[in-house]
Amino acid sequence: MEQPLRPLGSLMQLLEELGHEVTYAYDDLVFVSHNGFMLQFEQKSPTVNLIFNRECPKKEIEAIEESIIPAADKKGLSITRKGWYVLIEQPDENLQIEFFDN
Repeated sequence: MEQPLRPLGSLMQLLEELGHEVTYAYDDLVFVSHNGFMLQFEQKSPTVNLIFNRECPKKEIEAIEESIIPAADKKGLSITRKGWYVLIEQPDENLQIEFFDN
């Protein structure tokens, strides 16, 4: 069984260079500090999805897109904007993530 390509190290370096910090990586998700956006590795391609928190201000979304996508291209990483997410706190103090298309 072939493992999908997930260049986590390169992605973390890119984010750090742009002033973001990876706070947690789990399976195909990469959580970034301040929770304005997260990244998700595609299952069958090297593409990384850029998913914004619905509560992220529009100006911040534009600034992140304008910096991260071209910087990733220069490093040979493919980042594509894909939808939204919300975090829902559960009674047991866990969080549930709901994803929405654009």
